[in-house]
Order: sequence, then structure tokens, then C-alpha cells
Amino acid sequence: MKTIVAAALAGALLFAAPAALAEPARDELIRTQAQIAALNTADASSAAPVNFQEAQLRLNEARTAEDKNKDTTSLWRSAEASLQAEIVQEKIKLQALERTVSEIETGIATLRRELNS
Repeated sequence: MKTIVAAALAGALLFAAPAALAEPARDELIRTQAQIAALNTADASSAAPVNFQEAQLRLNEARTAEDKNKDTTSLWRSAEASLQAEIVQEKIKLQALERTVSEIETGIATLRRELNS
């Protein structure tokens, strides 16, 4: 009797496992789509074109895997796309900071010239 109950529970767990994985995979895909959509395309293409393309490629792979009910693959590709999108976001911030530093340096150079004249 115990073996029958154990086998039934094991079967139920195996049957429920793909469904349990489908929800996190779908959630990750939706979150990653929003994350990539929130990026400014012009800034992303300028600051990190390779990473931006990689994020889009991995997102498309995640969508394809989800369409084929390959939830584990979808989850992994979504995570990879998300990491690439984070890299893009940080490179956009770095580019903005570099512009700010350049403007400050130009301002300091101007002030020095004015002081020396």
C-alpha cells in the first residue's frame, strides 16, 4: 500500500513539474521583455550595440523555446537576455557619465584659460 501511494505521489510530482516550471519561465520571459523594451534603442545601439543585439537574440530564443514548451530553455535564454540588458543599461550610464566628465573638463579648461588671460 505504501509503495502504491509513494508511486502515485512520485507520478504526480513528475506530472506537475513541467507545469510548475512553466510559470516561472513565462514570468521571466515577460519581465525580460519589459526590461529590454524599457531600454532607449538609440542609447543602447550607441553605448553597447553588441550586447543589445545579444539581448534581443536571446529574448527571441526564449520566445521560441516557450512556444515549443521548452520551459527550461526559455528560462535560461530569458536570464541570459536579462543579463545582457543589464550590461547595456550600465554601459548607457557609463556613456552618460563620460559625457558629463568631458563637459566638466571642458569647463575647467575654459576657466583656466580665463584665469590666465
